[in-house]
Amino acid sequence: MNFFTIFMTGIGLSMDACALTVADCTTYKNCLSKKQEWAIPVMFALFQGLMPLIGFFVGSFFAGFLSSIKGYLVAGVFYALCGKIVYDIIKERGEKEVCPVKSKFTFSFLCVQALATSIDALIIGVTMSLGLTFSVWLAVLTITAVTFILVTLALVVGKAFGKILGNYAEWVGAIILFALATYNLISCFI
Repeated sequence: MNFFTIFMTGIGLSMDACALTVADCTTYKNCLSKKQEWAIPVMFALFQGLMPLIGFFVGSFFAGFLSSIKGYLVAGVFYALCGKIVYDIIKERGEKEVCPVKSKFTFSFLCVQALATSIDALIIGVTMSLGLTFSVWLAVLTITAVTFILVTLALVVGKAFGKILGNYAEWVGAIILFALATYNLISCFI
């Protein structure tokens, strides 16, 4: 694997994180503090950087097992997050608040999202252990930086969508999560 391959891999790995960022920003459009907003790109980048590093050092020991259940695991987490958002929307339907989703955006919720989106990165790390042509630290730094930049851009886009979509933003966030879950589930059979 050369640098260009790692750079493009970083872009590919960050796409789920970008989609979830847009979903978070539309769903929690009036609930996110500046600290929470900046936690999103930091956590996604951190997990996208740590997982290939772990995969690199663990090597192929767990690669077969993880690759066989990865799609199901990611789909399950995304379906659960989607269900939680829909449940919260329906539960709080009659109440008027600044933050329509009663269940606030939490650090643990963000960690679950970051972990779910970085499982692919673990497998990439295993692959890197088999043929990386330069330092693993540079590869991890590249993936982390690419993810941080792209998720930060997705944060801006998601906030704009949240304002444009108004009261329907939470549903759009749930639909994005459902689509990601379905995509991951279908990829298990292809």
